[in-house]
Amino acid sequence: MKVSKTGIYTVTPESDGLKAVHGSDRIRSDYPDYLKDESNVTGADAESLFFPRSLNHLVKIMMDAREKGKKVTISGGRTGICAGAVPAEGGYLVSLEKMTGILGLDYVFGDLTLRVESGIRLSELSARVRSKDLGPEIEFPDELKRNNKHYFYPPDPTETTATIGGTVATNASGARTLFYGPTRDYVEGIEVVLSTGELLRVNRGEVRAENGCFRVPKEKGRPLIIPAPSYMMPRTKHSAGLYSKKSMDLIDLFIGSEGILGVIAGVSVRLIEEPGVFLGGMAFFEEESDAVDFVVGAKKGDIRPISLEYFDRDALTLLEDTRKSQGPVSEIPPIPEKDAAVYFESAVFKSGKPDVSGLKQEYLKWKSLIETSRGDPSIAWAALNKRDIMRLKAFRHALPESVNKIISQRKRMDGRIHKVGTDMAVPDRHLKEIIRYYRSELGHERIASVIFGHIGDSHLHVNMIPDTYDQLLKARDLYKKFAKKAVYLGGTVSAEHGIGKLKKDYLAILYPPDALEEMETIKSSLDPDHVLNPGNVI
Repeated sequence: MKVSKTGIYTVTPESDGLKAVHGSDRIRSDYPDYLKDESNVTGADAESLFFPRSLNHLVKIMMDAREKGKKVTISGGRTGICAGAVPAEGGYLVSLEKMTGILGLDYVFGDLTLRVESGIRLSELSARVRSKDLGPEIEFPDELKRNNKHYFYPPDPTETTATIGGTVATNASGARTLFYGPTRDYVEGIEVVLSTGELLRVNRGEVRAENGCFRVPKEKGRPLIIPAPSYMMPRTKHSAGLYSKKSMDLIDLFIGSEGILGVIAGVSVRLIEEPGVFLGGMAFFEEESDAVDFVVGAKKGDIRPISLEYFDRDALTLLEDTRKSQGPVSEIPPIPEKDAAVYFESAVFKSGKPDVSGLKQEYLKWKSLIETSRGDPSIAWAALNKRDIMRLKAFRHALPESVNKIISQRKRMDGRIHKVGTDMAVPDRHLKEIIRYYRSELGHERIASVIFGHIGDSHLHVNMIPDTYDQLLKARDLYKKFAKKAVYLGGTVSAEHGIGKLKKDYLAILYPPDALEEMETIKSSLDPDHVLNPGNVI
């Protein structure tokens, strides 16, 4: 964060005002939600649960943990689905939800950067940025207040209750990642509390890997030497293991590291100007291949889509069933009986008032593409304002909710049953092949499923919905087959959800043993006693 140069600093520990809950029985009875996340995995009992409100509190916790030999699990919004925030070995559990401060706003050479504590939730951050209400002592520059522009933080994970620190730790992405890129692209600085209790400040562009390592200056003593990874990552959307790139920036080692290197206490993020207006819609197709052709055409043409989200026939059928069962409260319109659909979104980039003529031209481009992809524009849905776009997004989010409802019903019959959902991405040229493979294997095993997700990034989720425990075992076998196929095609086993504690076996499919050893060596250089987030990634 642009406060001081990249380096390791000493911070005074402080315990005054630090809320702590001690005793595993009390934590289990009074704070059960902190022992699990959206994966619904319940972890080991924690001996102590802490709610730091400041950097100094966090330093105090880490110093105590080191002195007493305690493991430390970090908890943010607990919106992850890989059990990354779930304690695996007891010890200390640290919730960052009270560290929600906005620390400053920097405007230098046209770049707008916001400094925040890691516990602030994305929904609050977005609302306060849009309203330009950052607190009594932090104001937007006069130049920006006078114009009619709005600024925003582009990363848009589905769970807006996620904390900024958690999204940085997982390099979170969302539907608009196709255009704007993942969290990594907007992080300019971080403050990280190491397992030693020291503070590591990292500013983008100040320390890069040279000769196989990072040399990080220390306030006192010799520089810390951190090995730089040398393995090759897939050339796709990717969020599995530590980031690796030749001459990479030190900050990128921590983004997506899932908390195994240090505790992200503060983040400096880049804000950009919001487009004048967004345009959204839903196109329906007779054949799945037509929907894929629509996506390919959108990416090759002059539209520049912000988002392309896919729904297969089973997904549309499930949503239609949800609409019929819930009635008007679902806010789902009647769905055409088609084989596939694609939600699309683009924007007209013009400051100030919405550009009506530009919006019309954008709509006509999409209409033409639907026609050339053998779709029917007359049954397509259009969203020409923010309210309608939010309704279409709610339609998309209703799908996993509907899947989870079915799983909950089946779980009551057999507690072992759970959803088996993939998170794989492949290079664009292999999109059709991976879909054919999914179809073939699912048809062979006859397991109910829905396929949906970020088709613009060739990143589709296969949600398998087992009816029996035997089907669950088959679904797990299919997951492994799908992972191997994705890697064979040059893809990744996890494109956005990370590895956490649940997907380490699949990381071993993606990377050879020497790459995994590199990750462990890097962790040991920063966390020699392996105190932080035991069980995550490695």
